[in-house]
Amino acid sequence: MIGILRGLAVVVEDVESARSLYREGFYGRFLGYDKVKRDEVDRVNAPLVLALYEALYLAERGRLRVMAEGGEEVPPEKLAELGRSRLKNFDEIYKIYRYFRDLGYVVKSGLKFGALFSVYEKGPGIDHAPMVVVFLEPDKGISATDITRGGRLGHSVKKTFTLATVLKQTGEVTLLGFTWAKL
Repeated sequence: MIGILRGLAVVVEDVESARSLYREGFYGRFLGYDKVKRDEVDRVNAPLVLALYEALYLAERGRLRVMAEGGEEVPPEKLAELGRSRLKNFDEIYKIYRYFRDLGYVVKSGLKFGALFSVYEKGPGIDHAPMVVVFLEPDKGISATDITRGGRLGHSVKKTFTLATVLKQTGEVTLLGFTWAKL
């Protein structure tokens, strides 16, 4: 499967390849479409746009070859370098993405929830994301505002609010989840 690097995204232009990747794990988003359910994929006739961290994940696993617009291949380490040069905390964010994907979760953008990621057990249109993930910078402490924001966000969207960070000492992903309890 081939994707073309365009800015900070990778576009899979071949529609059959795009459909296959989406079916495989709800990777990316189809250009011009909002949420596509698994049973609607065959009706989509559009390229698939992958975030840089999604493309890196797929490239590292040999599922995607990324090409520059000039035709030369862009290896995974170059994708990571590009991410580091343009996005603050790219390595940590990628590790968190990879952590959830490696556990078998479907990871999508959490922007509409004010979060980094929405994490699904099965995928959008199949189940609701039980968790929203917010990135906490490794050297930043947790403030009362973070906890209040998390509680309100988690309660309003009925999801577990999860703070995620990567420990500098070990490189390990660490999570702290908040759920509302009615007392």
